[in-house]
Parts: sequence; structure tokens; C-alpha cells
Amino acid sequence: MLQSHATILQQFEAGGSETNMKDQERDVLRRTILELVKKGHVHYTDIEKKACATCLSFATTNTVRKQFYRYLLENSYVERVRRGVYKITSKGEKLSEILNQG
Repeated sequence: MLQSHATILQQFEAGGSETNMKDQERDVLRRTILELVKKGHVHYTDIEKKACATCLSFATTNTVRKQFYRYLLENSYVERVRRGVYKITSKGEKLSEILNQG
């Protein structure tokens, strides 16, 4: 389950650094994107729209794009099936499990 905005803020106020806050935001965003891609072959525009609608205020189209293309795709957590369509890899499945534990 995704952490709520209030939970992240409480952790931040309890002594987490700004860097730790950004790491948590990235993890929430990556987890959300991977959950969306797990459903099968998914169009990027659907991923972007749903991630922005589902996540907190930090999930802008630009942050989703960066996490998707510069992290998840470049590191082979998702792969391109055809133009604009992506699916999760076994490496992505493992990352999703790790992110869901934390």
C-alpha cells in the first residue's frame, strides 16, 4: 500500500533529512509506476496520467517522466514492447516486491 502524504510528512518532521524525503517520494512514485505496469502491456500516457492522479502533489508529469525513462527504463525494470507501450521485467518485479516491503 502507498504511504500517505501525512505519513511521509510525519517521518520528515520526526528527523528525516530533505534527501531522505526525496528518496521516499521517488520510492512512492516508482512503486506506483511499477504497479501500473504490472497490469500488462500499458501505454506510457496511461501510466503518466494515472501516476499523477494517484500519487501525491510531488508527482508531476515531469517527475513521472524522469523516473520512468531515466530510472526504470534505463535500468531495465520496464521494457518497451512497441512504441509507447511498456511492460514490467522480472527485475522490475523484484524491485516492486522490495518497494512494497518498505
